[in-house]
Amino acid sequence: MNVIVVGCGALGSLLAFKMVRAKIPVRVLQRKGAQYDALKAGGIRYIDREGRIERVFCEVVPNLDGIESVDLALITVKAYQTEEAASVLRGRLSENGVALTLQNGLGNAEVLEKTLGAERVASGICTYGSHRRGPGEIAWGGDGMIRFGPWKNGVDLSRVAALLKQAGIETVLERDPRQALWEKVILNAAVNPVSALVRTRNGVLLESPETRALVFQLVEEGVQAARCAGEQIETEPMKKLVRSVLEKTANNRTSMLQDVESGRRTEVDAILGRLLGYAREKGNRLIRMETLYALIRAIETASEKGLG
Repeated sequence: MNVIVVGCGALGSLLAFKMVRAKIPVRVLQRKGAQYDALKAGGIRYIDREGRIERVFCEVVPNLDGIESVDLALITVKAYQTEEAASVLRGRLSENGVALTLQNGLGNAEVLEKTLGAERVASGICTYGSHRRGPGEIAWGGDGMIRFGPWKNGVDLSRVAALLKQAGIETVLERDPRQALWEKVILNAAVNPVSALVRTRNGVLLESPETRALVFQLVEEGVQAARCAGEQIETEPMKKLVRSVLEKTANNRTSMLQDVESGRRTEVDAILGRLLGYAREKGNRLIRMETLYALIRAIETASEKGLG
């Protein structure tokens, strides 16, 4: 199977690392810059939970020139880069090729569908914890799984599930991925902005009574937004899921925290912005999410103007 990882940040690096270690041929598509240079020169350097270091090498390309018949494209770029990723893959997928988005937020599969067609799109979530320590280097942040399924009902993705399992990734193939996507976006909305503002790892959010209470209040608002969108998510099971993920990824630093610390644009629009939009359509307000959204956007604006 011809596999390419589109975007080699923390998650993309982790997936590529696991595949190379399992002797699965994989290419990484990464735009030129410090990360590209580090991957070309030194491969992917992975620090496990015990602090042990392992390094693997894979083919790194800045574009897909000359590459056709891609059987599986793992989309791990930021949500605001999805349209560009879709454009790059246009005409590159094999007859039965599929683009699997494991990105944060809502709306990514719809963007891919417009360019690639629904039958070529799969969507899912990844709860593994991984954070970048520097160009070409990632560290373990917690165990998790990938839950995914076809965007169009009836598309057989068993070969994709088998490949992920071969790479040592705990994998669940869903008939419809939408429930998983909503659970993940509520999780992200409750955890990521709080971690980014407090500037701390996941475990501290549970240890502090104040942040723990805020996280679960945000879960309640996320469930409210889901219901505004016609999705049936139950509050208490969702709280249990969030607690479980935070416990398993206690050492992880969320992607939004990493973006804020690096002065990069965050995915707040694809996460909080989407949920706020669904609530607004029904005339509802999510006060805590509105506040966190405003604060994260203020941080982005300050970084853009060099004031951060």
